[in-house]
Amino acid sequence: LNGRKTSLVFDDYRSEPFNVSGGIDQGCPLSPLGFICYNPDVLRIANPHPRKGELSLGFLDDVALAANGKSYEE
Repeated sequence: LNGRKTSLVFDDYRSEPFNVSGGIDQGCPLSPLGFICYNPDVLRIANPHPRKGELSLGFLDDVALAANGKSYEE
């Protein structure tokens, strides 16, 4: 990844570009293998004992966590 840069974008904020020192290129054929090896543990750590109204999903290169409750604290 020599010479690669990225920036972070959140709502109206954009960081200054910074060097990328690790990882693999988007579209690399190794990406699905990395997802298969790494993301199941991420889903288990994020929600180890799902209860009614909680959901953890992983598909291709996306992960989503959702919960339903009467209040934010619930």
